[in-house]
Amino acid sequence: MQSIKDVGEMLQPRQKLLGTYTCEGCGRSVEKKEMVIPMGPRKGETIIADIGCKCEDIRLVEQALRQRDQAKLRKIQQQFDNNSLINKSLQKATFTNYIPPNEDLRQVKSRLMQYTKEFDKDESSNLLLVGNYGTGKSHLAVAITKDLMEKGFTCLFLSVPKLLTKIKQTYNAASRFSESDILDLIERVDLFVLDDLGTEYTNNKTDNDNWTHTKLFEVLDNRSGKSTIFTTNLNSDRLGEKMNERNLSRILDGTEIIKMVGKDYRRRGF
Repeated sequence: MQSIKDVGEMLQPRQKLLGTYTCEGCGRSVEKKEMVIPMGPRKGETIIADIGCKCEDIRLVEQALRQRDQAKLRKIQQQFDNNSLINKSLQKATFTNYIPPNEDLRQVKSRLMQYTKEFDKDESSNLLLVGNYGTGKSHLAVAITKDLMEKGFTCLFLSVPKLLTKIKQTYNAASRFSESDILDLIERVDLFVLDDLGTEYTNNKTDNDNWTHTKLFEVLDNRSGKSTIFTTNLNSDRLGEKMNERNLSRILDGTEIIKMVGKDYRRRGF
């Protein structure tokens, strides 16, 4: 009766070392061997095999990592699409299709592209984009989110009026999400864009007990230490009147102010 060892030796293919070399792909030492297949449908066939090369293993690992990254990006984009409230006119906004009408806005576009290129979710400053209607503040803010999501960062874009409407909807007993769900999402994302500051309704007669101011403060407080982009059409005095000084102070803390000066580029055809 043959021993297990004998059987194992019979199953080992006959080998002949043809040479050794260092693989340029994986950098491993490789033995090129001539081998005779000992069994199966290809029994007796002679093959040449490279023993020790890891190129195929590396390729499979890289493929798996690419698939994982692609799935992550799809998930990020889906989260952005499901939770952001963007006007239809802004849904296709990119850096490429923003055409600045003057030198000042060309410099603004360049600065924001640099901000995106160097973005660090733990280090990047806040931005406040200030300018007239139609200078492209919201367009460029959306463009930033798209570039960052392609790099794997999570982003959320909400205008102030739509944010407040979304919070009010949670007070309905039939709502599928709660106010804390919204605030948690805002707190978690790597970049939050709060569009159209100062367009929200406020009751200045009861400023000390204003629901809008309170909710905005909660949002701003949740984003403390995290990158946020704000846009507004108002100057500092008008913004302070609309938002109150406490909220304005939070917005300006650690924030780079970028002025966008120009005519309404949406009316350039006239």
